[in-house]
Amino acid sequence: MEAHESAPLKEFEKTGSTRIVTLGNAFLDTILYLPEIPDKPTKMRVMDVKMTGGGIAATAACAASKLGAEVSYWGRLGVDEVGDRIVERLSQCGVKTHGVARVKGGRSPMGTILVDQGGERTALGFIGRNLGDEADWLPLEDVSGLSGVLADYSWWQGAVALFEAANRKGIVSVLDADVGDMNAVHNLLALPEHLVFSAACLRRLTDHSDLSDALRKADGMCRGVVSVTDGERGFFWCADGQIHHVPAFKVDPIDTNGAGDIFHGAFTLGLSEKMTIEEAARFASAAAALKCACGSGWESIPDRQQVETLINGGNA
Repeated sequence: MEAHESAPLKEFEKTGSTRIVTLGNAFLDTILYLPEIPDKPTKMRVMDVKMTGGGIAATAACAASKLGAEVSYWGRLGVDEVGDRIVERLSQCGVKTHGVARVKGGRSPMGTILVDQGGERTALGFIGRNLGDEADWLPLEDVSGLSGVLADYSWWQGAVALFEAANRKGIVSVLDADVGDMNAVHNLLALPEHLVFSAACLRRLTDHSDLSDALRKADGMCRGVVSVTDGERGFFWCADGQIHHVPAFKVDPIDTNGAGDIFHGAFTLGLSEKMTIEEAARFASAAAALKCACGSGWESIPDRQQVETLINGGNA
């Protein structure tokens, strides 16, 4: 693998703020709005199109930044136009990118999202190529100044390094676990303080269709608190063998794409601010619901005031 090129290391500039690092994937997404999502080969006119940022960890970073945290995104991108545009969009969201490695010969991730008139989506992703797996270049010296970290499963070697560094410092750590790479998920079960599974990932991990049974089984497989997001049904977690629940906020969705990523960013922020799990989940659920109701892409991520208004009984 060829050498990394990254921006000069910068110290966090604000004082007294909640400081978070997210690690994992970042995409440049093209969103296509369709009358309906086809279930067989066809020709169809697209109603509208939008280009925006995407990716689990990058979207979570933008959400936490919009909600008031000081956030750095750590990940790998190619030395290409797509990578340039991703870094630019992260910077526009107020996210620091000194922990982004630009890899010569690598290709940056891109996604195409199909969205129907009810807000449901189908996501197609090119996860990048020739970006390398090693994590020895990560600026782990920055971890001591953090309030929390979030990693997705897409680059488990980097997630291991970040979680181990966070654990040594007693810093809040959260894993976003999904079905894209179950081997990676297995490699990370013993590390983070909080594990937030998608429903599909939790079922596959535990071989239980019932999410309550699945959570109880996962509780015995993991070091940290296990939980699951289940769309309109809300958020569930296991504590002392008991299943707890925070319902989703009811909204009329325009686009559900990225809602889970925004949930994870807001949830990490809430825990980093010493909220209880229930408080952090309600905070994150409100952020995700508002995004679904407002539109598509990073431009539709709500701010802190909007989230608090919804939590306190206001309208989405």
